[in-house]
Amino acid sequence: MSSPVEQSKSDPVVTGPMRSRILIISYLFPPAGGIGVQRALSLARYLPDSGVEVHVLRASNAAAPVFDPELCKRVPECVHVHNAFTPEAPFWLRHTVWNWLARRKKDDSNKKPEPAAKPDGGETTSAPAAPGGLKSLATRAIRRVLSPEPEVLWYPFAFRAASRVIRRHQIDTLMVTAPPFSAFLVGNALKQRFPHLKYVADFRDEWLSFYLKDFEYQSGDHARRRATEIERNTIESADLVVAVAATSLVKIRGRYPEQPDEKFTCISNGFDPEAFTDFHPRPNATNKLVITHVGTAYKTSSPQFYMDALDALPAEQRDRIETRFIGRITDAEQRQFENRKSDIKQLGFMPQTQALKAMEETDCLLVTMTNDISLPGKLYEYLVARKPVIALSPAGGEVDRFLQETKAGWCVDYRDQTAIQTLLGRLSSQKAETGAVEQRIASDETIQRYARPHLVADYAQAMARLKK
Repeated sequence: MSSPVEQSKSDPVVTGPMRSRILIISYLFPPAGGIGVQRALSLARYLPDSGVEVHVLRASNAAAPVFDPELCKRVPECVHVHNAFTPEAPFWLRHTVWNWLARRKKDDSNKKPEPAAKPDGGETTSAPAAPGGLKSLATRAIRRVLSPEPEVLWYPFAFRAASRVIRRHQIDTLMVTAPPFSAFLVGNALKQRFPHLKYVADFRDEWLSFYLKDFEYQSGDHARRRATEIERNTIESADLVVAVAATSLVKIRGRYPEQPDEKFTCISNGFDPEAFTDFHPRPNATNKLVITHVGTAYKTSSPQFYMDALDALPAEQRDRIETRFIGRITDAEQRQFENRKSDIKQLGFMPQTQALKAMEETDCLLVTMTNDISLPGKLYEYLVARKPVIALSPAGGEVDRFLQETKAGWCVDYRDQTAIQTLLGRLSSQKAETGAVEQRIASDETIQRYARPHLVADYAQAMARLKK
């Protein structure tokens, strides 16, 4: 029996006249899993309700870190899903090789140079170090080939596949959602080949101020120059540029003051109501304060600051707290979990349905974000879970503003260990004394503002205005 995604290649089954045909280019799409697929999935799911015929181009063998085949069931049968091969290595292999090269490069840089010999047989000052060993040269060479990121290898294959789809299905609107940001190369080239297309560039994250600074694959001067060039070409080619957070929009808009204001807009991320149909929040049955972190733990969302504060609590408070981590933990962050005093459970990656079940019985939900312009997509699912959020993020940043606006929890600066300990101590005492913690829950009206069907309808209206 074929999967819903395979069935979606048949003729669309929709009600009402189709006003537009859109091709959404998304490197990651189910069965790939994680928060990175949710925006493209929601667009594919709800755009048909606005009379749009939807086609999706995905990488058939994407180097995705996690997979969630159950998400395929959410792709409507009327949606056409097309595939383009990518010659990348699987994520685990790429990750292993890169970490090995990075470690060897670090080892080479830490080696002290041998002292140079004087003609009389004595020693003088150290001789200049060689400019990197073979491993360093290999690392630099790989960086240049895979610039600005490894997914750039998908570009020629995606371009050819997308060109066929555009011709065969008379596509009039093209959307590229990123990261990976190299997918914009595909959109830029398609806009040049098919000038009639209305081109939408969807930035799910801020590239130059966030990704280039915080993600190892995209670090380096060459990657930055390449990224800057691709982004400028994208902004100049696009008819509509969409960001998911206000600060990201300001950053992108500010780099291109010569572009018209009407080209830029903000449409936030959100949650899919269907995912929460059977969600039943309930009190945690244990006598401990249970705090759950859902999603990938990586450099910019490091749990180190949380765990450091937790370990510094008095033993009687610390022992009343259990922390659960659901999701992938990078190798670098895995080291942060070693030799901890507190009760920490690593539950690994779970399909979304299982992760939501685990969220039903937690007391609080945890988010850590050290970057002030990023708004993690999981916050919207935290919101509808109706559990108070503990956020460790810069004061005045996007996460802080979001929680102040929604009144859905507390945001403490991740560098303020005393404030983190005070909050954790207060909540653990409340749980011990009353069996619950104070409830900071967003109103139903606020929660519904972030429902994906409403947000996608706004997106459809923004694209419809392009044709006027």
